[in-house]
Amino acid sequence: MNTAASGSGISVEIKTKGFDYFDVEKNLQIAIDDGRVIKVISYAMSSDVENTLDKIITTILDKYERADLKSLVYTCTKELAINGTKANLKRIFFDEQKLDINNEDDYEKGMELYKKIMKEDLTIQYGKKAKKSGLYVKILFIHNEDTLLIEVTNNTPITPQEESRMRMKLANTMKYDDLMAYYLDNADDTEGSGMGIALIIILLKGENIDPNFFRIMTDENTTTARIRIPMVDGFRGRKRKKIRRRPG
Repeated sequence: MNTAASGSGISVEIKTKGFDYFDVEKNLQIAIDDGRVIKVISYAMSSDVENTLDKIITTILDKYERADLKSLVYTCTKELAINGTKANLKRIFFDEQKLDINNEDDYEKGMELYKKIMKEDLTIQYGKKAKKSGLYVKILFIHNEDTLLIEVTNNTPITPQEESRMRMKLANTMKYDDLMAYYLDNADDTEGSGMGIALIIILLKGENIDPNFFRIMTDENTTTARIRIPMVDGFRGRKRKKIRRRPG
């Protein structure tokens, strides 16, 4: 069973092995206690989405007695959800402005317009358009006593120029341990998404978590950001820091 708030454009699903779904308000604690995957589908960031993420993250971390990671996990998840939402809404905006997102000149013009007019109230309106167009952000929480895996997917691919910028941002940010230093050196960032990436990497470093546990993958249909948060000392896993284009 799904729950959905039409005003906020969010549905929350708890996935079982049998692909059944349960009401999140009634079954979240039970589902997390059972180690089930938690999935959130959203179309625009809103207080409802943020509150839902907060509740899920708090419940998961309380289960494993890692409430100390709350600020890190919530901030990283929210930043990735914002980036995914912005990517989807940008596509709708560019189409409405009759701009080619793959054209460098149109891209620069479109982003300048987007940043000027895309305020919170308009974001909700565009979220409804995203839902109608089938554009979503999917947030997965996969957890056990060793690790919490957060995976955020939006079903629009990044353009070649966006991918190039993202690669440079990731490589550049690895040099920083202080967000203010990054901001002073990169104040002219085209979209502001570089700040989100920098924030995530610097927060991971601040918790002595290998920033290579943060990955971004893209293919012709989707873009996925993934963060693996160790829940125990000495955790070892696959480490990738670069953007990887998945085979189509």
